[in-house]
Amino acid sequence: MSKKCILGIDVSTSCIGIAAIAENEKLLFADTLTFKNKDLSLEDKAIAFENTLRKIIEIEKLDPLAVFIEEPFSAFAGGKTSANTMAKLQRFNGMCCLATRKIFDEDSTLLPARVCRSLNEIKIPRGSNTKKLIIDWVSAKYPKDFTYELTRHGNPKKGTDDKADAVVVALAGLKKYKESI
Repeated sequence: MSKKCILGIDVSTSCIGIAAIAENEKLLFADTLTFKNKDLSLEDKAIAFENTLRKIIEIEKLDPLAVFIEEPFSAFAGGKTSANTMAKLQRFNGMCCLATRKIFDEDSTLLPARVCRSLNEIKIPRGSNTKKLIIDWVSAKYPKDFTYELTRHGNPKKGTDDKADAVVVALAGLKKYKESI
């Protein structure tokens, strides 16, 4: 029997977070697809994402009601992001949207990160470590279902923030989905 759910996806060119949330907010799935080979083209990464998502849907027996993808940044983040990086991320995000369209025969919905946080009533104080606060929030909401490993220095392993972001996107998507029906 397939599980009705909302998919939340957090796209970056090095790691994609994927989460599935049931209509009762139960966390059904949360993981990442990490691209270890830095020489892979964006097209190869998009194909790997599509293939991985198909496998997850089949293995986990998920039946997505809707797919929500975190919208890529479109503003410069205080000198941290170059125009080239932003263009690359926009391009890859579009490829991932196309991959979900091919799989589900429906367009995904883009949600800005701040809207996802707002819909989940997640407050990030100015100057705080946003990634850590999101991981902590998701861990508190799903103490048994959202697990992750720590590095030898006690920090969450790379990709944990992407997985947590995908959960936040899925939960926000669930709220948007319920508003629309």
